[in-house]
Amino acid sequence: MKNLSIFLNKTILRCVLTVVVTVVSVLPALAGYEFLGNAKSAETIPGGIAVRCDGGHTLRMVFVTDHVLRITLERTGDDETLLDYALTDIPARAIVPVVEDRDSLWILQTDEAEVHVNKFPCAVVVLDKSGKTVCADEPGLGIGWDGNEIRCWKTIEANERFFGLGLKVGDVNKRGREWVMWNSDVPAYGWQSDPLYESIPFFVGIRDSNAYGIYFNNSYRTRFNMGAGNLRYYSFAAEGGALDYFVILGPEVGKVVERYSELTGRMPMPPLWALGYQQCRWSYYPDSEVLSLALTFRERRIPCDAIYLDIHYMNDYRVFTWHPNRFSDPRGLCQSLRRDGFRIVTIIDPGVKADTNYQIAREGLEGNHFVRYPDDQTYVGEVWPGKSYFPDFSRRETRKWWGEYVGEWLGYGVSGIWNDMNEPAVWGQAFPTETIFNDDGRIASHKKHHNLYGLLMARATYEGARQSQPNQRPFILTRAGFAGVQRYSAAWTGDNIADWDHLALGIRMMQGMSLSGVPFVGTDVGGFIGSPSGELFTRWIQVGSLSPLLRTHSEYHTDLQEPWSYGRDLEDINRRYIEFRYRLLPYLYSLFRETNRDGTPIWRPLFWNDQGDVRTFDGWFQHQFFVGERLLAVPVIREGEVYQKVYLPEGKWLDWSTHEAYEGPREIIVDAPLDRLPLFLREGAIIPMRDVVQYTGERPISTLSLTVFPSNVLTEFELYEDDGETFAYLKGGYRITNYACQNATDSVVISKNISHDGYAPAKRGTEILLQVQYLPPAEVLLDGRPLPATCRKEYDAESHVLTLRLQEGVVWERIVVR
Repeated sequence: MKNLSIFLNKTILRCVLTVVVTVVSVLPALAGYEFLGNAKSAETIPGGIAVRCDGGHTLRMVFVTDHVLRITLERTGDDETLLDYALTDIPARAIVPVVEDRDSLWILQTDEAEVHVNKFPCAVVVLDKSGKTVCADEPGLGIGWDGNEIRCWKTIEANERFFGLGLKVGDVNKRGREWVMWNSDVPAYGWQSDPLYESIPFFVGIRDSNAYGIYFNNSYRTRFNMGAGNLRYYSFAAEGGALDYFVILGPEVGKVVERYSELTGRMPMPPLWALGYQQCRWSYYPDSEVLSLALTFRERRIPCDAIYLDIHYMNDYRVFTWHPNRFSDPRGLCQSLRRDGFRIVTIIDPGVKADTNYQIAREGLEGNHFVRYPDDQTYVGEVWPGKSYFPDFSRRETRKWWGEYVGEWLGYGVSGIWNDMNEPAVWGQAFPTETIFNDDGRIASHKKHHNLYGLLMARATYEGARQSQPNQRPFILTRAGFAGVQRYSAAWTGDNIADWDHLALGIRMMQGMSLSGVPFVGTDVGGFIGSPSGELFTRWIQVGSLSPLLRTHSEYHTDLQEPWSYGRDLEDINRRYIEFRYRLLPYLYSLFRETNRDGTPIWRPLFWNDQGDVRTFDGWFQHQFFVGERLLAVPVIREGEVYQKVYLPEGKWLDWSTHEAYEGPREIIVDAPLDRLPLFLREGAIIPMRDVVQYTGERPISTLSLTVFPSNVLTEFELYEDDGETFAYLKGGYRITNYACQNATDSVVISKNISHDGYAPAKRGTEILLQVQYLPPAEVLLDGRPLPATCRKEYDAESHVLTLRLQEGVVWERIVVR
């Protein structure tokens, strides 16, 4: 009996184990996901390895550069081509990793990274050269798919943070939510709204103070679960297409963004006028109102460079037409405004009125330029013109056709194109996913091209402008976009609301876009929907004075929203901050050159240079931001607030308004009355500025002013100058002047040298405002000799500022103050 009992117990145990193993083995199937499984073999390929897995699936890992690894899954039976619209032609590099085969894994090694490919099951772990984990497949999940949906799961650390992901609401740190990539027209969006107008499937992760990036090269509807509802993983998934992603090593945030921008492209230099103040409303019409608006700007001495025309300038909302009564002489209007220093920017939507008497509609039908259904019937949706056709910008011939109309349009004297409604938006918010796109001859559905539509419209517009005016820099502004849109267009945060929450939200959204490779970004200053109070408008103008794009925009039937709309006192403050914007143009324009050269954004979050300081990630301070390397802004974002709590990271800081110096890291409270935007200079700052003008092309700089807050360490700033209009800079037509400063033992040294001299700016004087932290200066030497009598120096004992004024024609390379 005892033996029988033992036999029965063992038999029962075997049955239980069999059931458990069976249940565990079928759980993935029951859940709908099929997983990659075990790795069977690997072969060396250029730049990496190809790993053959269960089911014949292949995982390719190729080093694009020493710091960038591309991982691509090739599933058996899936022959869809990889997405190429977002990527640039990356110069070929001979990356030859060392490949080592061990019992349980393969190891790929370069000078900067190491990749472990576990065999059982196949999973990828990326490490930096010090051996720290950058990112790792979640061991129990890794890579899987459910029908057409493809997903990758990564391990998540308790202190891991995520930033970027394009145009997203919420906090700057995107952890704890699932974010969707599906371009959507969401007017009056709120704190929880998602998705919005632009989809950029790229994020910067920070793990143990080390930064990395992941760009998911897929345009289908995509989801990024950044630890939402779980503590085990973060993941990214797409409803179709390939699992094709890039892992980008840092460890600095700036290096990650720089390397990402090399993949998807960097913005060209914008025309200088596009950095000026831009006034927009839905809508300014007729032409007499536009002329009156321009005259008011000049009479009130408020600088402005551009006026926008919204949909009411068109003839029954037909794109590329003028209303015959409201704008009877568009060429004359553009010429008149240009004489007064104004540029005209017009809205151009993608919806083409379905009217066969309308030339563009007729040509579009004849040339097969419009989106179609699978049965070859032309798709008709409803938007502003009523029944409308939609150009298929994924077709090369259509982009060229559209671009030709852009060229004709610019021939009227229009200076910029504003692409709106290009998510693409239709009434009802449901552009049919079964519609078919040419996809440059490959044929694909709307599921692939929805998120690409705004990008390709911007591309068609930009290329058309370049074709018609090959030596004039285009200015394109888009509402919708995808990764790579920065190559063609500026962007803004869409139809926001005139309230305080949206002022704060816009600051965070612009930081997110900046970290996502789109540096030329702004908000609708004052809020588009609703009417702001005078206080809110003024606080928004203060933020806008530092935004890469400065545009006021407001909705139909709202209160007038111009800088003078809120009474004389606020008009004076608004004027002063718009003037400040124009004075700051040499600094801002140099930052645009920096982003053109290496992808570094104009706006940078508080943690940009201090990612090891956990306080820089504190949500309380996420409205603080850097403009460039050493200028920190702390705008007021709450009604009635006249004080600001500020966090200053390590180093010495100077309050630009009060000249009070602080030693970080520390929190401080500063005064912030309505007429003051708290600004701080980090030690080593050199800020070039100019004299005030009413528009960017009014006159050359008469006096270049340098605000200098020296450090004990040598710091530099590159002042970039060119003609501000043409592409001569691509052929060396620019000047770079390197300014440097340093505190020595008993003196301050300021030096200057021209490192590139392909452009000759007009002659000008120089003014140096030097913050002296020690005793009043006794002597100033200019290139080793006493300051000439023709130059002036003044010392303010209260602010500790020494002002040196060097008249036009004074040549110098080194100034010593002691």
